[in-house]
Amino acid sequence: MRRPGAGAFFAAGILGRMPISMIGLGIVILIARESGSYGLAGAVSGVAVIAGALTGPVQGRLVDRFGQRTLLLIGSVLCTVALGGLLVAVRADSATWVLYALSFVAGGTRPQVGSFVRARWTHLLGRGRALQTAFALEAVGDEVVFIVGPVLVTALATQWSPYAALTAAGVLGLAGGIWLATLRASDPPGRGKANGAEQARMPWLSITLLSLIGLGLGATLGGAEVVTVAFTTEKGQAGLAGVVLAIWAFGSLLAGLWYGSVHWRAPVERRLLLGTIALAITLAPLPWVNSVLMLGVVLFCCGMTIAPTMVAVTACVEEWVPPERLTEAITWTVTGILLGVAPGNAAAGHAVDVWGPSHAYWVPFGVGIACAIVAAISITFARPKERFAHN
Repeated sequence: MRRPGAGAFFAAGILGRMPISMIGLGIVILIARESGSYGLAGAVSGVAVIAGALTGPVQGRLVDRFGQRTLLLIGSVLCTVALGGLLVAVRADSATWVLYALSFVAGGTRPQVGSFVRARWTHLLGRGRALQTAFALEAVGDEVVFIVGPVLVTALATQWSPYAALTAAGVLGLAGGIWLATLRASDPPGRGKANGAEQARMPWLSITLLSLIGLGLGATLGGAEVVTVAFTTEKGQAGLAGVVLAIWAFGSLLAGLWYGSVHWRAPVERRLLLGTIALAITLAPLPWVNSVLMLGVVLFCCGMTIAPTMVAVTACVEEWVPPERLTEAITWTVTGILLGVAPGNAAAGHAVDVWGPSHAYWVPFGVGIACAIVAAISITFARPKERFAHN
């Protein structure tokens, strides 16, 4: 953080990422309260998530070619305007297609701030231990966002108004995006087509497999979240669901701090494989948990594997991908995580209906096993021979 500009773009990145954890929940609370339909609320919220996943790699490619500033400014403004339009449309009881359209624009134009900030760290630090620590710090930042955002949304919605909750998400995203855009000294220069951004070859097989691991991580997070809510409700302690999930995120936060403080000798590929194996192992006891207290303990241990695995995925991208395509590659793995949450939610919810909450934890455990298998395949058959020393 003593590096010139690091503290500023890290803080701006935290602020600019707040909408990730606020928009979806804010849309659900607002539309459910105004329309009485959780189905419509979930669908409109899901459209925003899907739009962000679809446009993420496109944003990454544009940033690699032209730099971050223009996209940050345009995207932040468009996202905030679309959210404002959604508030007006809900208030006016507009047609359903209008809600879907505005949600798509809001999700699709929201800048992929997490990927942009990770690219700035790579530009600033180059390869080495410092960069691994920076990636771990960013994983901690992600956990902070997912702890603070939902609490802020629910507090504003219950104590003031659901309109205020979604407004806050837009304002925070706009402020963070504009702030980050003004920090031009740390912005990696756009390389342009003439400088090789198009000619640099993307290792698509490697990126696809890493994105699949991200998909599995997203499905694990989404599935375990749904089952945990059902489990605490079944035990008559529904109010503790948020506490238990916060304990899970806190475990990941602590692990991220620890991971970044260690000077790792093992290659990043081995750390990726060990991280996914540890995730599967810590998920294994969940189907046999019979109390909310024990659930909190087990999920805390699960959380300790999340941040290190995410850091390893990003570090693999950093080493395997040419610098001209780095931001685009990172957004592919982020897209995988985002796309995994919805099917994870759906599969886990169906399992709860069929098997009950405890046995439904087999779903995230099965996904964890799949992540470990894909990690083993990726480092065995898809690891590029060429490594890149960025910056």
